Amino acid sequence: MGKSRGVEQGRGARDRGGEDARPRSSTRERILREVEVRGAVSTADLVAVTGLHENTVREHLERLRCEGRLRRTRAAAHGRGRPGWRWTAPRADVANPYAGLALALADSLTRAVDDPVALARTSGVRWGAEIAQEHPDAEEDARTLVIDLMREQGFAPETSEEPVTAGGDEPDIVLRRCPLLAAAARRTDVVCAVHEGMIAGILSSRDDHTDAALLPLRADGGCVLHLHAAS
Repeated sequence: MGKSRGVEQGRGARDRGGEDARPRSSTRERILREVEVRGAVSTADLVAVTGLHENTVREHLERLRCEGRLRRTRAAAHGRGRPGWRWTAPRADVANPYAGLALALADSLTRAVDDPVALARTSGVRWGAEIAQEHPDAEEDARTLVIDLMREQGFAPETSEEPVTAGGDEPDIVLRRCPLLAAAARRTDVVCAVHEGMIAGILSSRDDHTDAALLPLRADGGCVLHLHAAS
C-alpha cells in the first residue's frame, strides 16, 4: 500500500502546474515522494530512509523548497540548541488560499466602493498579517520571510542583482509569475493592490519600519517588488 501510494502521489507532484513541472533528478524525485508519503519529516528522517549523505539530502530539499514543492517549519524545541526543520509537501489539489479573495475583489470591488484600490490594499494587509501568523516559526528576517512566503504562494521570486527602482538601497525582488495572471490582466490596479497589501502585511509582522511597493510588469515581463522605509 505504501509503495503504490508513493507512486500515485509522485505522479501528482509531477502534474502540478505548468512551468514547475520540469524534469528533476531521480534522487530529488525520490526525496519528494518520501516526504509526500510520510508527511512532516526531518532531514535526519530522510537521511535514514534514503541512505544518502546528509549534505546531499539538504541540497535536494532546499532545491525542492525553492521550486515550491516543499515547505519547511521549525520542529518543536527539545533541550538546548535551535530545533531543526520539518519538511512537508503542499497538497496539489488545494487551491491557492488567496485566489477566491483576489478574484472576488477584481470582479466586484470596482462596482461596490468609490476607491476599490485603497480597500483592496487594506484587505491585503490584513490577509498578509494572517498568513504571517500561520508561520510563527518561519525565518525572522522580514525580507527572507517575504521571499519564502511569496515562493510558497507561487510568485517565483528572484532577487535582482541590483536595485531596479530608483533610489533603492538594496536589490529589489522580481516576481516571475502571477498565480492570478488572468485576473491581474483584467484589473491590474485591484489585484496588484491586494498582493501589495499582502506583502506589506507580511512585512509588518516582522518589521514596522518597512513597506512594500509592487510595480507590475517592469522587469522582462516580471513584477518588481520594492521594499522601502515606511512613511
